[in-house]
Amino acid sequence: MLIDYAQISRTALQNKVAVVTGAGQGIGHETARILAHLGAAVVIAEINAATGCATEESIRANGGRALFVYTDIADATSMEQMRVQAIATFGKVDILINNATAVVFKAVIDHTIEEWDRVFAVNLRSALIGVKLFLPDMLGRKEGVIVTMQSSEGMPYLSAYLASKVGLRSFALSLAAEVGEASGVSVYCFSPGMVDTPAVQRAAQALGPLYKVTPEEFVLSSAPGGKLTTAQVCATGLVGTVLFAHDFHGQGDVHFLDGLAKLGLDAEGNPVQATVSTSAVVPTVSESTLGVVALNRKMEEIVRANQKEYGSLPMFLRPVVKRMFQQGTGLKVEEWIARAETMTRALENHTSTSQMQAEYIALVQRMIAFTTKQEADARGWIKDAKQLENALAALAERKDTAQKLLDALTQGEGKVTD
Repeated sequence: MLIDYAQISRTALQNKVAVVTGAGQGIGHETARILAHLGAAVVIAEINAATGCATEESIRANGGRALFVYTDIADATSMEQMRVQAIATFGKVDILINNATAVVFKAVIDHTIEEWDRVFAVNLRSALIGVKLFLPDMLGRKEGVIVTMQSSEGMPYLSAYLASKVGLRSFALSLAAEVGEASGVSVYCFSPGMVDTPAVQRAAQALGPLYKVTPEEFVLSSAPGGKLTTAQVCATGLVGTVLFAHDFHGQGDVHFLDGLAKLGLDAEGNPVQATVSTSAVVPTVSESTLGVVALNRKMEEIVRANQKEYGSLPMFLRPVVKRMFQQGTGLKVEEWIARAETMTRALENHTSTSQMQAEYIALVQRMIAFTTKQEADARGWIKDAKQLENALAALAERKDTAQKLLDALTQGEGKVTD
């Protein structure tokens, strides 16, 4: 498994119990397997008995603990029966991953009310049921992780599905704010992106003709670089976020890259660190490269401080400011931090490529431009002289660090050629 490339103990989740809905295939299947691989007992809440049993058998065949429970997650009675079996078998539930989903590929006007209601019941109502069943005990033990899954929005012929997914994001943000930072329970919304799963393959087949393209053209135009992420890579990133759940509490758009970065893995799930040569000589880091690394670490800390500051804003202002950051810098704040962490490790271990650095240089340039705009905005928005002075000082530090980092990356310090 890709998770074995990370510096994570095989017993990292020992004595933990996870419920994964829709674990019979795709991301849910791979997530269940990885959680079990790290020692967790996994409850497979699945409506498809054949795939649910197959996931259970796969985990047990590899020495893991698993229990398949036939579950219609949209039905409160079925969910309660699943909870009873989970508690009877494993004693508790520490992790709830609301992964199962329903989708209808139709124009808005062609949806029946029954189809619309079913999609919302499976995708959104089920999350509420799961939270009501498992959150009270998590709060009582001051320990737990609850993950919902979101998607994009506004695509044609996916109205019910995407509307419910946007609802899941808002639901997670509301719940996270309610349980708070000190509860011991972490709540966030995970964004898988375009992943090679049976569901995405069905979407390509159904939406291709509606968009007047072939299924292959649909994938090429929808997936970053025209390539779907594998379910195992995405699930590895998801489990990475679970292992570091406290760092993601209250976030509405956690990406699998964020989890991979926490695990020290790149976008393909491979270790970022350099391979040790046969002579066992570890490459030394030059003084110039050390300078770039130090600057990049400082850049990481500045953006983390921004992230923390955004979290302290009034809840109605928070998403607006985070969206401005994304539009200005090209990445969500969490993605920016993950990319910076990846670059730091690559520089330290001599694994950065010229393409990687070129892409990162472009991000740093956008950060400088965005900060310059923020300085102008601050002068127009902030009327209190002291507040303005503090804001401009913080922005100046960010821009100065970004400019020094840009200069170091473009003038030869730590620069590589493939």
